[in-house]
Amino acid sequence: MVSALVVSALMTIVSYLVTDPADLDIAQSALAIASGDLSPAELTADCFRRIDELEPTIKAFVTVDAEGAKEQADRLTEELSRSGPRSPLHGVPVGIKDLVDVEGLPTTASSRVLEGNVASSDATIVSRLRAAGAVIVGKTNTQEFAYGVVSAPTCNPWDSNRIPGGSSGGTAAAIAAGMTLGGIGTDTAGSIRIPASLCGISGLKPRPDVIPLDGIIPLAPSLDACGPMARTGEDLRLLFEAIGGAPGAPPDPQRLRIAVPESSEVAGASPEVARAVDAAIALLVDAGPRRVTVDLRPFVEWDRPRSMILMIEALDVHRSRGWYPGRSDRYSDETLGSLRYAERLTPDKIETFRAPLAALVDSFQAVFEQADVLALPTTQVTAPTIEESSARDDGHRTPVVRNLTRICGPVNVCRLAAISIPCGFDENELPIGLHLIGKDEANLLALARLYQTVTDWHTKRPNGATQAP
Repeated sequence: MVSALVVSALMTIVSYLVTDPADLDIAQSALAIASGDLSPAELTADCFRRIDELEPTIKAFVTVDAEGAKEQADRLTEELSRSGPRSPLHGVPVGIKDLVDVEGLPTTASSRVLEGNVASSDATIVSRLRAAGAVIVGKTNTQEFAYGVVSAPTCNPWDSNRIPGGSSGGTAAAIAAGMTLGGIGTDTAGSIRIPASLCGISGLKPRPDVIPLDGIIPLAPSLDACGPMARTGEDLRLLFEAIGGAPGAPPDPQRLRIAVPESSEVAGASPEVARAVDAAIALLVDAGPRRVTVDLRPFVEWDRPRSMILMIEALDVHRSRGWYPGRSDRYSDETLGSLRYAERLTPDKIETFRAPLAALVDSFQAVFEQADVLALPTTQVTAPTIEESSARDDGHRTPVVRNLTRICGPVNVCRLAAISIPCGFDENELPIGLHLIGKDEANLLALARLYQTVTDWHTKRPNGATQAP
């Protein structure tokens, strides 16, 4: 009998023969590279052809290191013939969010405030990726200092009139468009999961302190996490292990309990998003896990209490590093407005939100006494247009920030892990994300893999949807 691994390898080789290598996922490319049907140099060259074709429209990068990536890929190709692959990431092109230090490349947080700041060494996670054989393609765009969800000027590969989400929007757009096969993002209120959802890829926010944050510019230290972004849950696992995650032995997903809110209205999702997520949960339950109904407070109640933590910590970071107020003239209006708003928050004002926030945290964490994983939409809506994202109201942040972070932000406050995986499309053919939340990464990765064995949403590519009509 032919083993499942051999069948998978043969399917990958056939896929490579008929598919642009830039459209492979990491697990597929690893098999093709290990078998000798694809070299690191060829895969990297294919991704750079995609960059040359699409970057003028998508604008996913702030720095592209074509020469450095070619040198890495050539070196890894020669090494492959001599001693075989270092890991499944051997020769895999990845993008690094422009908050994370890559030796010799600028780290600017996509801001004029840090113009001319060149990293003297790699962040720990970048060193680990290099050790695993990954090819560092360049630095991907972020919302300035990760303080938002638009990631301008990056466009969504499914429709360049729409935002990719943020703040790790450049990483998500690069992966969706085939410019890289994986990448690194950071997440303080959804900054990995939001763009993963809006761009139709997968993204993992680990628990805090699981992945080292040295060499990474912080936004709000108590809420920050760093994690992988890729096309599939299996790819996330490979990246997660390479950068220091230890998910351990995979659990039997059929023994897991999936919590679902008693009322779908608590998330406030659009009807199309709610239907897609409900269908995804039903498929998972059909595959074995047990459904548990839980009572949740409406997510809108979290908006102001959790934002207070983020704003005060962000202000402390910018003051302590000497950026604010000394370089106020170099900030974007949105970031500057948020820092100035935080300055006006009095201790008494902040204190009024502590008790309500503590009650919300207790209520949310109680879910995991009844279940292993909580299933929700990642975002309330699919990708807004660039024009819609510029709208303002009387709040200190734009409506798009509040709306897109509403479901994701509480996870960071509760110090939980979460993953977003593709689970469908709306009537405009824009991706929808399924949001799985839990106390450890292993359960989330197991459910992502289970879901992606019975669906093919993760195999969809934007193709010609990158050009504005």
